[in-house]
Amino acid sequence: MNRFFLYPLLILALFGCSKETSKLPEQPIVNIRTAVVEMKDVPDILQAIGTVEAKKEAVLSAKITGAITAFRVDEGSFVKKGDVLLTIDAADISAKRQEALQVKAEGQAALREADAEMDETKAALDNADINYERISNLYKEQAVTKKELDDMSAQHKMAEAKVEQVAARRKQVEAKIAQAEAGINQADTILGYSVIRSPINGVVSAKMANTGEMASPGRPLLKVMDGSDLRLVATVKESYAAAIKKGNTVKITVDALGPTEPSGKVAEILPAADPATHSLTVKIDLPKTDGLRPGMFGRAWIPVGTRRVVMLPQGSLVDKEGMQGVYVVGGDGILRFQAVRLGSWMEALAGLSGGEKVAVGELGKLKEGMRVKTN
Repeated sequence: MNRFFLYPLLILALFGCSKETSKLPEQPIVNIRTAVVEMKDVPDILQAIGTVEAKKEAVLSAKITGAITAFRVDEGSFVKKGDVLLTIDAADISAKRQEALQVKAEGQAALREADAEMDETKAALDNADINYERISNLYKEQAVTKKELDDMSAQHKMAEAKVEQVAARRKQVEAKIAQAEAGINQADTILGYSVIRSPINGVVSAKMANTGEMASPGRPLLKVMDGSDLRLVATVKESYAAAIKKGNTVKITVDALGPTEPSGKVAEILPAADPATHSLTVKIDLPKTDGLRPGMFGRAWIPVGTRRVVMLPQGSLVDKEGMQGVYVVGGDGILRFQAVRLGSWMEALAGLSGGEKVAVGELGKLKEGMRVKTN
């Protein structure tokens, strides 16, 4: 076909299409509700990860060397303060204590004899004093000879010497008794170490030895903890140290408890930071909570101030093909989908800057490209 013949046909076709398009109806305007994306101050919450621990925990070890003769408890046993947990063989100490008791008894018998002898020697000295004074007076009157005076003086000195001898022997007996009593006290102390008792009410959480094994000073044997008084021990970056205050109330979440969220209180902030991780340890007291156990993983949500964020209005978030976002109303009245990256508290981390007008409510009826009229 002649190309010159085709040109008029093409012109007619384009003219016809243009005329037909101009007759298409305009898109209807949909009334919607809108809200403005605002900048707001919200709490700045620090997430601190930690472990639930018992506030009262005791690791019990031996103070003497000896074989463990008996365990009275097992792991999981509930104990009261003062309960006997295990015993250590101290038969040799018991034997030494018995020897010291025997020495003390013998010393006390000897002391009684010395006291009786002291009474006799003191009586003899008293008589010698009287006789010496009498003979001295008679000698002055020349009623007795010098020899009689000298004999009485010698008897008086012998009585004095006898008293001193008995007193010295009595001191030796007293020293022997004191030494025996010291041995008894020392044995009692060591025997006390052979019986290990619980220092707190709680439960045996770990058993690190068995009957028949040798216990030695410093070797851990048992661990007892009070599971009724718990705390969360968490770490935080040292840069937050100034923002965390003792006594602050914080929300606690523990995965094992599900939706339960007990409130804890900051009880202690350790003053020294870990130089390797530049972190601080924070101890948070926990309330009594059903199901809460030492060793559980937990998180503390600690307020550390406020921060300014772009906040989405309620009812504005829509999911479009797996992507979260909002319908923004443009200046031309056309809806446009804007994807956003969400943080906590309906915060838009990216996608919006504040001041945008967005659709709220009945978002399922809306589509991108709609012409809208706002209420």
